[in-house]
Amino acid sequence: MTPAGYSRFFAAVLMGAASITAANAQNAQVELTSMQNPDGVYAVYITTQHGDCDKSYQWKISVSGGRVSSAGDTPMEASGQINQRGVVALAFQKMGQVATVTGRVAKGYGSGTWSSSTMQCGGSWRAMRQG
Repeated sequence: MTPAGYSRFFAAVLMGAASITAANAQNAQVELTSMQNPDGVYAVYITTQHGDCDKSYQWKISVSGGRVSSAGDTPMEASGQINQRGVVALAFQKMGQVATVTGRVAKGYGSGTWSSSTMQCGGSWRAMRQG
């Protein structure tokens, strides 16, 4: 390859690298804007879809700094977190019974699934931020 050919090749490589970097920066901006603050009080509605648990439950949780705890007159103790991307990872406990909860929250609404090996049931949930 001639010196001029190397120069054109090097320029093409640099242009490609610059466009990849620009695309990565744009993707990072989209990811940052999709982050949210999940903090607040949520009304949670649980539906049992398999097993011998009550068919529905409802209670409130509080999220502060992404950490979840029970709120108000709640029959179960809640613990876990909701990260800035809205990914839910929780556990509810009551008298040795444990249910694990997964799902997503976005713009004040959430949904997902729950299951309990100790109660041998599971189902779905939905939540709505209050106020």
